[in-house]
Amino acid sequence: MRIKDFRTFCILSLAGTISIMPLLVLPAMVGVLVDESGMSESFAGFSASVNFLGGAAIALVMAFYMHHINLRKFTAVALLAAAVMDVVSAYSSGHELIFLLARIAAGVGAGGAYTCIVAAFARYREVDRGYGIFITLQFVVSGIGLYLLPVYATSLGTKGMFLMIAGLEVLALLLVRHLPGKAVRQREEPFKVSELGVMLAPATIFAVIGFGLFETANTAQFTYVERLGVAIDLADQKIGTALLIASLAGIPGAFIIVLVGDRFGRTGPLALGISISVAGLLGLIFAQGFISYLIACICMGFAWAFCLPFIQGMLALLDRNGTAIAAGASASTIGGAAGPGIAAAIVGNGQYQNVFMTSIGLFVLCLIGFVMAGIKLKPGTARAEI
Repeated sequence: MRIKDFRTFCILSLAGTISIMPLLVLPAMVGVLVDESGMSESFAGFSASVNFLGGAAIALVMAFYMHHINLRKFTAVALLAAAVMDVVSAYSSGHELIFLLARIAAGVGAGGAYTCIVAAFARYREVDRGYGIFITLQFVVSGIGLYLLPVYATSLGTKGMFLMIAGLEVLALLLVRHLPGKAVRQREEPFKVSELGVMLAPATIFAVIGFGLFETANTAQFTYVERLGVAIDLADQKIGTALLIASLAGIPGAFIIVLVGDRFGRTGPLALGISISVAGLLGLIFAQGFISYLIACICMGFAWAFCLPFIQGMLALLDRNGTAIAAGASASTIGGAAGPGIAAAIVGNGQYQNVFMTSIGLFVLCLIGFVMAGIKLKPGTARAEI
């Protein structure tokens, strides 16, 4: 990897990580809203959901216009809008309607910035390594944030938390100049040049559906993995330790692609990663003690992070202006929001194996989608480069 590209990937990764900060520290953020603002757990969770759905909605709309968007200018406007709405959120926690509207608007702004940034990666030759750096940084920041936010929750309060996020978004504005600007001229595109043509291509459809199912499967199992630990009589400290180690396992999982690039393609590594996820779920189903529970959690954390850069790299190949990756971002967000709902509907009275078996089925379906996308993706598909 060229030093110039590595530097650019690091800058894009930092800006992109800031744009999804509420997602990375979600459990701690909900805790602050409940403990410091007196919100009910259901309302705090609902406010997070509408924030993410705002991001999913703008990503889907943007997918139809990616060939006409100036990434640099759009990201600057989107980050500024997100920062303003986070400031409004800081001072409106006592007014439910205003707060919800602010969270939706903040989600639209941050989601627009995130979509532009992930699309920017598609302009570069070693896009897989770029996404690997991006995912690695997300796991690092998530781990730090989930530790620090609860520690300083009382000092920050709801107002301080949202003002801090707004400040980070303003900081990200200083990095926007490193994004590419106008859409690049299409060369060697296997599909029609128009955004709609890219989105209706079989490879795009299979890959986007696969991405949505992948996130649904992961968030479904993640919803009740802690509850399973309680069900098999593990101490709270052991459950927390297992989940922390599983999260840290995502860092080397995501970083592997930085070392290997695309020399093994994408379908093969995805099959390996999803197989590890399935093995982890089977481990959870049959877990009887701490060691088996820990190993299963590590498998899930490692595989989740390992697969993401390969999925995003596959989508980036379909259109160097980011149409497919924008559609994928929307699908993954919707899938991530659907996972907990599906899990809640089938868990019954502590029947966690139902959730894990459903996740296994979803993983199988998403792998089929990725395999079909790989088949439909013609050899020699445009390798974007700036």
